[in-house]
Amino acid sequence: MTSLLSQSVSVALFLGMMFLISVSNAILMKKISRFERVLHGPLVSVLIPARNEEKNISRCVYSLLHQDYRNLELIVLDDSSSDATLQILESMRSEFNNLRVIKGEALPEGWLGKHWACHQLAREAKGEILLFTDADTVHASPTISHAVSVMIREKTDLLTAVVKEKTDTLGELITIPFMIHSVFSIFPLIIAYGKRCKSLAAASGQFMMFRRLSYLSIGGHEAVKDHGVDDISLGRLIKKAGMKWRLYDASDLVECKMYDGFKAAYLGFLKNYFSLFDYRIVPAAFVWGWMLTLDFFPLTVALLFILGVAVPESAGILSLISLTLSFGMWLLASVKFSLRPLVIILYPLITLVSSIIGFHSIVAHLCGAAKWKGRVLVKKKSRLF
Repeated sequence: MTSLLSQSVSVALFLGMMFLISVSNAILMKKISRFERVLHGPLVSVLIPARNEEKNISRCVYSLLHQDYRNLELIVLDDSSSDATLQILESMRSEFNNLRVIKGEALPEGWLGKHWACHQLAREAKGEILLFTDADTVHASPTISHAVSVMIREKTDLLTAVVKEKTDTLGELITIPFMIHSVFSIFPLIIAYGKRCKSLAAASGQFMMFRRLSYLSIGGHEAVKDHGVDDISLGRLIKKAGMKWRLYDASDLVECKMYDGFKAAYLGFLKNYFSLFDYRIVPAAFVWGWMLTLDFFPLTVALLFILGVAVPESAGILSLISLTLSFGMWLLASVKFSLRPLVIILYPLITLVSSIIGFHSIVAHLCGAAKWKGRVLVKKKSRLF
């Protein structure tokens, strides 16, 4: 019973800390749309890598070509698509003189596909500002004018943003929101924005706006060519170089259909989750195990307490407090980023599925079995710690 109480205290304290981080992040993570728009400023190069995106590419491109910002070029790279992506882009190019379509070169050894595509796009860009975004995003017309305003006013070298994630199916709902929740509740922006923690930075590949000179000074995508999460790695390089990065909320301006169905979401996160830990086995396994504990330990103890099973009253009360904190965090994230309210109830299942993917990601990488869009991913050397 003593160990049960001790564990209840540990879980409650940790969840309390996460809740405080969530509240703090909700305050610090301002909406881009709150800033006054700049309709004309430095040339912005909007860069989109596209591989087999025939379902999404036209909506994405049209949304970016209809921005109210008046000084931009849009470059889309077709990354050896086997569907109609290139044909769609070619037909659109004849309509818009500020749309460029380029064919990607063969993937060199040691590079990941998207990273190589982004590297090629950056080479072609002429803008003072580079905006990397994904082919499955749709942008409201004032998105870039707001973002450029923020970048100029706040003097940032990297402006990145959380976008609204569409989850049309149950499979998408129990996989995708965990990514947002984890950044929102575990990553303390109030500490990360400081100068002491040189490697503490976060970024979203769905919206990364760099000052061109800053991007080039850290080596661009070539510096992270074989790392599974290029966005976070680039953010860390910006931070280590002493430059300024900021994470904003663009969920009211940018929408993303990240994955189509459970299988696509599972495989998509499978390729990334182990790389979040720099391919360190013990830290990755510990974190995924601890996430399960945070959700299922208080849930189990609280149920036993409510049913009148022999559980110390203090442990039962602490577990009820822990559940309240978890509900509170998911509610806050749901409201902040326009997540479907169902996530507030389904959060234990979301954590369970994400942890399974996390453990599977470790095994898949060690076995060299990680693939994405028909390509075997570069196998990085793993470590125990």
